[in-house]
Amino acid sequence: MSIEHIFRAYDIRGIYPTDLNSGIMQKIGSAFATFLKRKGIKAVAVGGDIRGTTVELKNALIFGIQKVGLKVHRVQTSPLGLALFEAFDHKLGASAFVTASHLPPEWNGVKFYWGEGVGFSPEENDEVHTLFSDEKFDFSENLGEIEDVDTYEKYLLYLKSKFHFSKRFNIAVDCGNGATAVVMPNLFQDLDLKVNSIFDVPDPTFPNRPSEPNEKTLHSLSEFVSKGEYDFGAGFDGDGDRCVFTDQNGKVIPSENAGLIIGKYLLNKSTGNSVIINEECSKMIEDEFLKLGAQTKRIRVGHSFLSLEAKDTKAIWGIEASGHAIAPEIFLFDDALILPLLMAKALEFFGKDLATLNESIPFVYKKRYDLKCPDDVKFRVVDEVKSTFERMDGEISVLDGVALNFPKGRVLVRVSNTSPKVRVTIESSEESEYLHLESTYLPIVEQIIYTVGE
Repeated sequence: MSIEHIFRAYDIRGIYPTDLNSGIMQKIGSAFATFLKRKGIKAVAVGGDIRGTTVELKNALIFGIQKVGLKVHRVQTSPLGLALFEAFDHKLGASAFVTASHLPPEWNGVKFYWGEGVGFSPEENDEVHTLFSDEKFDFSENLGEIEDVDTYEKYLLYLKSKFHFSKRFNIAVDCGNGATAVVMPNLFQDLDLKVNSIFDVPDPTFPNRPSEPNEKTLHSLSEFVSKGEYDFGAGFDGDGDRCVFTDQNGKVIPSENAGLIIGKYLLNKSTGNSVIINEECSKMIEDEFLKLGAQTKRIRVGHSFLSLEAKDTKAIWGIEASGHAIAPEIFLFDDALILPLLMAKALEFFGKDLATLNESIPFVYKKRYDLKCPDDVKFRVVDEVKSTFERMDGEISVLDGVALNFPKGRVLVRVSNTSPKVRVTIESSEESEYLHLESTYLPIVEQIIYTVGE
């Protein structure tokens, strides 16, 4: 059975053990290490989340790296940010993190980063894929050394050097039984924040909610916040690279709105004004950043593109509609643990509560539809959608998938890079236009999926 589908634009993901097992992961490790060795890199950091298969797959990945002769800093089970911090802090050449992020428990995978935290580009991931497929590995006569490391104390000291608060914020945290539960609530308490947490015991079955944080899955956090005296709530995904907020009343805040609030704060406090938003972000967010004087640039969806573009443009802030964000003045990687800290600084700076700040943002009607579509046909579906949209009204964009832009609305169709889905995002500043776009364009995409998939 072919496993080529596990290699995606900015990571590797598959179902255990059919797509991904120890033997396959060992080969991936050797391909990754061979790619790095040919660039003169001698040491890497490797970490992983709390999934039931992560320890096995992480050790297999490490053994594959060792066989090529590279030294491995083996990071304890942790959220993504602490593992990538090891490479950042020790100036290692690269890092790898074993995770399937927000996907269900039977999934796992791995993400690759350069040492400073920039994710591998699609082209670099493709080079690793080619080495894996051709089995052209530069094995060494001697196994590379392993050094077991605990990054928590250095990570904490680094954050203490970046964040100081004039008041003791009270935060409610939903770890979703994922990797952030390894360090929560201790981390925020060590940063002198008052914290109460739910679902804060690591559990690879994710018994209390799916590992993807959104308005539906964070209902327990919303209820928890509404019954307490909190400044805001923060819900994390499975590996700790995404955070979704609630206001002090328990209302879930759209990730774009949270990104705009933090972005406003950073624009006031930083000397730069370059901001990155991905293609799924709304027209409203783009317009609001432009009103603030930000040089705003849209990019493709994906953590690799976010960090790559932020580095190239010296951006002060980068956001994705899904809850990923980066603050390059702290890290170039998407460590969601810093997002509540930045939100607290924004509230401190503006002197207003989160509900008030959110209410000042223009409302937009927006929804993303995840349509099931096999991996082997989803790109053909989007190509067919593009051909169809070119014959229709609207300004077309093909930055990431295909988008039709209208004066007050937008329709975006793109493949999911992590799942067998085609995603349709529809938005408008007016309800009547939103309903029109939904009733017109969603059936077109659904019919194309059906036709191409026959």
